[in-house]
Amino acid sequence: MFSGKISAKLDAKGRVFFPAAFRKQLGAGEGQFVLRRDVHQPCLVLFPQQAWEKEVEQLRARLNRWDVREAMLFRSYVGEVEQIALDSVGRLLLSKAWQQQAHIDREVTFVGVYDRIEIWPALTSHFLDDDAYSQIVQDILG
Repeated sequence: MFSGKISAKLDAKGRVFFPAAFRKQLGAGEGQFVLRRDVHQPCLVLFPQQAWEKEVEQLRARLNRWDVREAMLFRSYVGEVEQIALDSVGRLLLSKAWQQQAHIDREVTFVGVYDRIEIWPALTSHFLDDDAYSQIVQDILG
């Protein structure tokens, strides 16, 4: 389970060190990921390989492959991804195309979100302020 926010800088080639705190949370021998755009927000989502496989299985089970719209949804979801591995020193490469899709410049914020990691531009306004967070917690859980 990933949690927390960690800031990092991309080098000139688009490589960024995968946070050590998250590396510790990976299982032994894990370092293979699937990267895709988030469905709702302008950020990237990095799935460890096992979490991605579980995600795809759950989606496949919910969709009817014989329904044209649902088949197109599945194709788009699983087709617009990139397989990524950490290099020998623990860095990820974020291509220029991925950087542009998420409006990433030179700095990123990794956000652990349970079984996946979101990658945001460093300065983002896509998080709740304290008052909104408190109100939503109260509305949903209170």
